[in-house]
Amino acid sequence: MMTSSRLPDLLVSSLRQTGGILSLALLGLAAASCSSEPEEAPPAIPTVRVLTVGKTADGQIRRVSGRVEAVDQSTLSFGVSGKVVAIEVLEGQEVIKGQLIARLDDATLTLAVNEANTSLTLARAALVEAKAAYDRTKALTQSGGASQQELDSATATLANADAAVANAETAVARAQIDLKRTKLFAPFHGKIVSLNPDLFQEVGASETMAVIQSDGALMVEVLVPETLIRDVDFGQVVKVSAPTLPDETFQATVTRIGAESAEGNAYPVTVRLADGAEGLRPGMTAGVTFQFDAYLEGKTAYLIPLSCLAVDALAGTGDRDEKAPVFILDPTTEKVTQIMVQVGNLRGNEIEVYEGLEPGDLIVSAGVAFLRDGMSATAWTPRR
Repeated sequence: MMTSSRLPDLLVSSLRQTGGILSLALLGLAAASCSSEPEEAPPAIPTVRVLTVGKTADGQIRRVSGRVEAVDQSTLSFGVSGKVVAIEVLEGQEVIKGQLIARLDDATLTLAVNEANTSLTLARAALVEAKAAYDRTKALTQSGGASQQELDSATATLANADAAVANAETAVARAQIDLKRTKLFAPFHGKIVSLNPDLFQEVGASETMAVIQSDGALMVEVLVPETLIRDVDFGQVVKVSAPTLPDETFQATVTRIGAESAEGNAYPVTVRLADGAEGLRPGMTAGVTFQFDAYLEGKTAYLIPLSCLAVDALAGTGDRDEKAPVFILDPTTEKVTQIMVQVGNLRGNEIEVYEGLEPGDLIVSAGVAFLRDGMSATAWTPRR
């Protein structure tokens, strides 16, 4: 039996032996950690959202606001100045071609016509006398009774008399025209839109007296952005609508395209409404809807979200020769391939693609910023 005096010595001896074993174990672990490196974790395969290429562009639609106007509209004014003594129509009144609109006091111009006619009569009488004198002098010169100098003088007098008659006739014609200009007539069938001067008011030549609009054809003038004007053609069919007629649309054709831009780098375009646009009136606000599809030239253009483009700076300037990178996912190999596609016009949050895509392609629509050509990726599927 072991005595109590030997128990401490045995404990010390046991601890010494255990400590040596632990030290050797720790040294072994340290050596193992220095001799081998930690293994790298395999890279995570990104999950991307994809969509199937198939949505096509059938032509860009753009609505532009304008104002309905009469095709035939004329600003009426007197050709001479004077006092308005009669206004024969009312604002808003329907008139027929040749109907009297207003007239000026013509007393002064009537007197001018009379004076011009009197001057013409005197000039013609003087011409008769000059012709008779010339004939006499010419006969005397041939018989030796008058000199050549006298014949030359008679010839000059006759020429002056003839010129005086011509000037007098011109004066009569001018006075008669001025007299006619004191009356204002409707140039075509239509409606008086506005009347400006009041009765007995003095008006100047070319000062607006009235505005008349035809009852027939209507048109709308709009401003088309420079990015679309190249796709507008003469005779192009468009649709016209008005806020006051929400359930109606009217057909129209392009009749004028401005050669120069107006405000905001936009070009004026006029469309003429087809006959039968009932309910529309000049002055109404209208919207013209253009269907731009001629630029497709029979080709198929696909629409993809802007998020599919791998480089945002290349998106949507409207240059159809521009290219941008996108990623296509191969579901068999689960790898992505970067390709360049030809892009065109923006359609809200989508962009047209003219070349580079095929129907059925799986194009990456989210997560493109983390992808590289040839990288592995899996398609995201929503949880049910």
